[in-house]
Amino acid sequence: MGTIFSTPSLFPEVAPDAKISEFVDANGQKAFIPAGFTVSDKEDERLISGGLVVIGPDGSEFVWIPTDKTALKRRDFHCDLYGNSFTGYRDETSLKEYREMEKSVAKYGGFYMGRYEASFGGGSSLADYYPASRKVSSDRPGRIWVRFSPQDATKACENLYKDNPTVQGFFPWGANWDTMLQWFIDSGARTQQEVALDSSEWGNYANSRFVRGGSTRYTGIYEQTKVNNIYDVAGNNWEWTQERYGSSYVMRGGGNSIMGYACDGNMAPAALRDPLPGSSHHPNVAFRVALYVI
Repeated sequence: MGTIFSTPSLFPEVAPDAKISEFVDANGQKAFIPAGFTVSDKEDERLISGGLVVIGPDGSEFVWIPTDKTALKRRDFHCDLYGNSFTGYRDETSLKEYREMEKSVAKYGGFYMGRYEASFGGGSSLADYYPASRKVSSDRPGRIWVRFSPQDATKACENLYKDNPTVQGFFPWGANWDTMLQWFIDSGARTQQEVALDSSEWGNYANSRFVRGGSTRYTGIYEQTKVNNIYDVAGNNWEWTQERYGSSYVMRGGGNSIMGYACDGNMAPAALRDPLPGSSHHPNVAFRVALYVI
C-alpha cells in the first residue's frame, strides 16, 4: 500500500438524533448539510452553481453536485478504450449499495464529491482505515493514497464518518463521475470537448499547458486544475471508481503517467474509461471519496 504520511483525525461524537440542515445560497438554490459539517466562509465557495464547499469535522472538504438539472446517470462520452457503449459493463443500478445512494440523491437533489484526491485520514488497520479529502502540498503534510486496491477503497470510504447518522461515505460509481463531468459542462465551466476530447488545458498531464508533469504526492496545488471548486479531476493521478468492466475496475480522469509511460490530455481526457485489474496496487492510481446525505 505504500508509506502513509498523515496524522489521524478524531471525529467529535454526533448524537444519534442529529439532523441535517438546509442551506440556501444567494441565488436561492438549496443544498443539505450533514450534522457536524460547516459551509465554507469564502465567498467564491458558497454558490451551488459554482461549487458549494462544505467542510467535515476532520477538515475534509467536499463539493455539492446538484442533480436538479444534471440528472444522476452514467453517460457515454465516446472516449471508452473498449468502444462507445456499455456492453461488458456491470449494471450498477441493480446493486443495493447503488440504490441506497440513488435514493438519497432523489430525495435531496444531489451528492457530495471529494474536493481533492484522497489521502490517508486515519485508522490502525486495513479494516478501519478511512480517507481524507484535504489539500496535500509541501506545507500541508500528507500523501495521496495510491497503491490501494479498489476493493480496499470501497471499505475505506464507507468507514469515513461511519458514526455520523446523517451522512454516508462511499466510493464513487461511474454515474457519480459522469454526473460531475456533465455538471461541469452544463454549468459552462468546461466544454464537451475539454471533458471528452482534450483535457490538457485544465489537467495535470505530461503535456499540460501550465506545468509539465502531474504529482502522486500532492493534490490541490494548481489553481488551473480547479473546476467548480474541485481539483485534479483531469490528470495528476488516475482514479479508481466502483464501475466495473468484466472483472476489471474502471479508472477515470487520466493521469500524468501509467506503467511508466507519460499520458497526454488528448489521449486520456477526464471522461476516458480505462479498465484495470482490481487487484492492482498501482503507484499512479488514486481515488476520491464521495458522500450522500442520510
